[in-house]
Amino acid sequence: MDIQKLVNGLSKSGAMNGFLGGVAGGGLTSMLVGKKGKKMGKSAVKLGTLAAVGGLAWKAYQSYSNKQPAQSSNVTTSQRFQYQPAQLTQQSFEQVVEYTNESGQMLLMRAMISAAYADGHIDNAERERIFNQVDQMTLTVEEKATLFDELRNPLDINQLVQQVPDAQTGLEVYAASASAIDQSQPSSQAFLDDLAMQLCIPNDLKLQIHQALTT
Repeated sequence: MDIQKLVNGLSKSGAMNGFLGGVAGGGLTSMLVGKKGKKMGKSAVKLGTLAAVGGLAWKAYQSYSNKQPAQSSNVTTSQRFQYQPAQLTQQSFEQVVEYTNESGQMLLMRAMISAAYADGHIDNAERERIFNQVDQMTLTVEEKATLFDELRNPLDINQLVQQVPDAQTGLEVYAASASAIDQSQPSSQAFLDDLAMQLCIPNDLKLQIHQALTT
């Protein structure tokens, strides 16, 4: 995933407003300046990938909400995953990738790792991207070691879904997975289809996520 290109595109659409305290809005380099940039410093820059995922999921949900009745009877829901249009807030999406929310960061990275393994292996380029991202995150030594261990023994899709607490996190987990996967491979597409089904993501909402990834 080209993070700078994705952040710039989301910034133009307004989807990044508020993510990481608003410092991600002008692109990754803008995180280094301003009052909040001084406070957050390198942590904000290093979380650029996850901020982009959060902004993308929020943009997709907004687009989905604009195209659906507020109380659509066609929305598939579960007790844990509620995707009714115009019910989730931008703040709830921001909190998943907030730089102080280490559990949210860990979960999105676990999703990327699981997705990268959907075809049964991970190539050197994929491994290097994940290593770099993990190494740059504001995680403890133990948490980084856990993620590196998961590169060798990733969560299966059922284990991943069990760790997702709510709808907004589910959308970001799906967006993270879709951004890290080669969707031209049948096994990768099967992984995403299964993930969307287990997260109870409506098909129209899933399509909005994929559209956001390609625009």
